[in-house]
Formats: sequence, structure tokens, C-alpha cells
Amino acid sequence: MVFKELDELQELIKKSDIKAVEKLCKGEQPVRFQPTFIRTALMLSAHKLKHLNKLDELEADVVILNLEDGVAPAQKPMALRLAALFLSHLKRINSLTVVRINPLDEGGDREIDFLNQFRPDAIRVPKVRSKKDVEKALTLIDPKIKVHLSIETKEAWQHLSSLRVESRVEAYYLGILDLLADMGLPHRIIERSNPTIDYILAHFLTNSLASNVLPVSFVFQDHNDNDSFKEWCRYEKSMGFHAKGCISPTQVNIANSIFQPEVEEIERAKEIVKLFEAEPDNSSIVSDIYGFVDEPIYKGAKRLLESID
Repeated sequence: MVFKELDELQELIKKSDIKAVEKLCKGEQPVRFQPTFIRTALMLSAHKLKHLNKLDELEADVVILNLEDGVAPAQKPMALRLAALFLSHLKRINSLTVVRINPLDEGGDREIDFLNQFRPDAIRVPKVRSKKDVEKALTLIDPKIKVHLSIETKEAWQHLSSLRVESRVEAYYLGILDLLADMGLPHRIIERSNPTIDYILAHFLTNSLASNVLPVSFVFQDHNDNDSFKEWCRYEKSMGFHAKGCISPTQVNIANSIFQPEVEEIERAKEIVKLFEAEPDNSSIVSDIYGFVDEPIYKGAKRLLESID
């Protein structure tokens, strides 16, 4: 737990004493954790004290403190201060920390100005539509803070391959519900093996990777249906994803297990790298076990090992 007792905070929240909560914030996030292989991104509502207080115990590779959807307009100013408060009091953390702000023209710009002094690992910007939106966010966000983008508008979809205007843009999150609504498509098509959903997932995955950006697949909303969640994770892994949005610790545990590279896959990669590097003058080798191995196969094996090192 970040705080042993929450009684004082609960009283301040009841009184809507934003200034008092802000005075408790201590400044820049004091501890950091950089996962080498990102499998899960857990959404936490920044106005829920009990959830925030477990921030230092979570097993998600990325934890997103959410100020946007699910936080009522009247609660957003307090949620912003609470996000900063818990970040600034961390003594340990097992996750990359991200704050999901509101759209830039709906208060997000002011939230960025406040958050810069507390330096979460990244700020996630929603409802971007063009390179100009990303460029604006980059000018507002402290240069030491990474930038993550929600892909949830039809304009962002059209410009997906050009949104990484700077190396600080390191992750895209697929906001499937908002994206479908913006395109005029019904949510009922969100089914495995639906051709439209398959196209959206494949397009999002390949364009993100081609831009050197981490693609995080969509949040599965029914947190009680673990069987369906497992099937989605397995399906997305078969497509090439290795990161999934989550809304509960149970989903995190499931996705962490499914998206973790298999032991056999890791051992195969190690052996391929070993064999290839033992023949530095050859552009390819032939293995009795793995067959023909050329440079692209070697690079893929090496990339896998680097990602989990």
C-alpha cells in the first residue's frame, strides 16, 4: 500500500478540499520501473482511493491512472490531484506509470501543465486526430515524459502511420468502442474472426510496429467473463500482439501468463542466435533442428531475447 491510512484523505475528499490534497503532493515521482517486455496495461480510475493505494502492489507492466472516461466532470479536478499525490509518494513500483488525461481542448492541456512537475513515465493523450494534435501535445508535455496515444477517432485511424512525429511517442492504445462509433460501425461486430475486426486489429498492429510504436490491444469490458478474455488474448497473440489493455488485476494475471513468451520459443531463439553468431562470415546457416536460418530469422530471435532480457 502507498499509504497505511486513508482516513485523512477521505475526509479531504468529502470536503472537496482540492487545495489541501494538492499541498500533500511531494513533487516528482521518486521511484521508477522499466519493464523489458510489456504484456499488460491496467486502467485505474484516478478518483478511487482504494485502487490508487494498491499502485505499488500491482503486477501490470503498465498502470494507467485514468482522468478521462469513467470520471465524472465534477470529480476530475480532485482525481488529477490524487493521481499526482499517489505518484509522488511511491516507495516502490512494479509498473510503468502513465496518466491518461482528458482531450487537449477539454482541459487536457491544463492537466499536462499540472502533471509535468510530478513526471509520470508517460502521459496518454486521447482523441487525437492528426499530426498537429500530437505535435501540440509534445510541446506541452515535459521532454522527460514519454507520450502515449489513444487511437479512437477515424481521423487518427487514417493517419496512423504518421502520428509518431517524435521518438517520445512510444505506444498506441486501440480504443475500439470509440473508434467503431466514430466510424458508424456497431459494437456487435466485436467478435473473434469477424472480418472487419480482424482487419482493424491487423492494420493497427502492423502500422504501429512499422512505426516502431508498441501496439496495445483493446480493453475487454466484461471483467467477469474470464473465459472470453482468455480466448481474446490467445487470438490476439496468434496475430502477433503481445500487449493487452486490462481493467482488473484478474485480467492482468491472465494476460501476463498468455503473452509471456513460451519457454520453447525462448530456447529456440537462444540456439538460433548462438548458431548464427558462431558463423560470422556466413549470411545464412543450415541447422539439423531449425532448418535454413538466414539474417531475418536471426534478427527476429535476437529481438525476442532483447525484449525479455
